[in-house]
Amino acid sequence: MIKLLVRTGLIFGIALALLAVAAASFLIRGGAFRAVETVSLEACEAIDIPLGSAEDIQIDHEGRIALLSVLDRRRSIGEGKSVKGTILSLSLTPAASTPVPALSSQPKDFRPHGLSLFTDENGLKTLVVINHAVTGELIEVFRKSQNDELFKHVHTLTSPLLVAPNDLVAVDSEKFYVANDSGAENGIEKAAEMMFAVGLSPLVYFNGRKFDTVADDLQSSGGINVSQDGTELYVGQTAGESIRVYSLNTDKSIGDVKHTIKVGSGVDNIDIATDGALWIANHTNTLALVKHFGNPASLAPTQIQKLNNLFPGKEYRLETVFENDGSLISAGSVGTRYKDVILIGSITEPKLLKCSVNNQAPLKHSE
Repeated sequence: MIKLLVRTGLIFGIALALLAVAAASFLIRGGAFRAVETVSLEACEAIDIPLGSAEDIQIDHEGRIALLSVLDRRRSIGEGKSVKGTILSLSLTPAASTPVPALSSQPKDFRPHGLSLFTDENGLKTLVVINHAVTGELIEVFRKSQNDELFKHVHTLTSPLLVAPNDLVAVDSEKFYVANDSGAENGIEKAAEMMFAVGLSPLVYFNGRKFDTVADDLQSSGGINVSQDGTELYVGQTAGESIRVYSLNTDKSIGDVKHTIKVGSGVDNIDIATDGALWIANHTNTLALVKHFGNPASLAPTQIQKLNNLFPGKEYRLETVFENDGSLISAGSVGTRYKDVILIGSITEPKLLKCSVNNQAPLKHSE
């Protein structure tokens, strides 16, 4: 009897210890103990978005506009999928402007999330957008020619492989990659993703004809993009606090993993500037983010980083260009650059920040 009690106590003690380790790991990775460093841009102005928040932003450099994925995500928490969204366009002329419609037509059941723009050699622009529709997860395809002012909806794609799509990137007019932010099929796997950052998220490729899973071990994919020359694919890992870099073949199919770059925060959307640098939006405190969803008065920090000098001799430079406790904009999910302007969008806030770039020294350098 005594031996049984000792064994039971030992098992119970080990279980408590493992639980404590898991909880501590979760809190540390979630940024619960991380202090917010204030890093400011030269000048920022808020641009209101009455229809909702711009969770993702895509710059059309040729057209000098920003395309905004807009949905009242906070209202949708309470009212569900009855809340609809749209794509808006923001002029990037020097004067402050108001977002206007970017679509001539859209699905009736439209709840946009990640979006990506591809322009071909003839000037045809293809916009692909994740749609969390009532009927299931969809990919909406819009197009416009050089003579069109607005994008027209052309078709809808779906697949059982779209289990939890968060972001996507078009690699030509017909092909794109989709990053799912979870691959858990039950409560145990979901707990493993959250508590231990177990990589279960699938990366899906649409080759113009069908969807295929090309990786299934990502640590909660938050953002995805492709290099300007089309030879590298960048996939953000929110739970892994890193960016995985894949090579791409000439037909845009995926190649090998080249690097995994640690950034130290929960990666969300990734933008590619004209100089090839990555602009990364991070959640430095995911616990604060969860609390912010339930209470708008509870702020969630926003961090924007720039990753440049990509891989000359496997060296790179990671620079924090903006960090704020959430008082300027909470739950920042995307930072995009157009010339000397940075646009910062949010998961929840019905506004974006339009800021000027300053020339501060790098705050962090990694090899």
